[in-house]
Amino acid sequence: MLEELTSQAQEYISQRYLAWGLAAVGLLIGSVIIRVVDKSFARFFAKVDYDRTLEILWQRSVKIFLWLVLICLIAGNLGFDVSGFIAGLSVTGFVVGFACKDVLSNFAAGMFNLTKRPFLLGDTVSVAGVTGEILEVNLAACIIFSTEHETVTVPNAKVWGNPIRNVSRNTKQV
Repeated sequence: MLEELTSQAQEYISQRYLAWGLAAVGLLIGSVIIRVVDKSFARFFAKVDYDRTLEILWQRSVKIFLWLVLICLIAGNLGFDVSGFIAGLSVTGFVVGFACKDVLSNFAAGMFNLTKRPFLLGDTVSVAGVTGEILEVNLAACIIFSTEHETVTVPNAKVWGNPIRNVSRNTKQV
């Protein structure tokens, strides 16, 4: 039984030797390209003034996406049917997105908060019924030290979906 499996594997590899060799070369070249893209993102984010959380999110997301594309390309060239895998990813993404709609809503609002910057750390704001100083802004929530001397965590969807009053930026003279 083992000899039969070994001979079948050898026959398959000998028939697909060139494809496997190209797959190894493709994996090597692809990993180098992914590394270059990752370093380019790091250099870009070093030049611009974005929140570190946003930088890490973008770098990891792009890296994972490129690895998935590379693996699908290599597997497809080796003769594997990747259409089922891609369809499975699509369905999984839909199901996870639907199940996590509140989390994704907070995530999207967090992206807006980090890129549009309606307030900065240390600003005094009034948002979603909470007034106080911004201690932290991340992808899920804003942490505010309230005027009642409490630390309040406000989900980003509540922050972005309501009026934001930034007392620290009220410098306009009447």
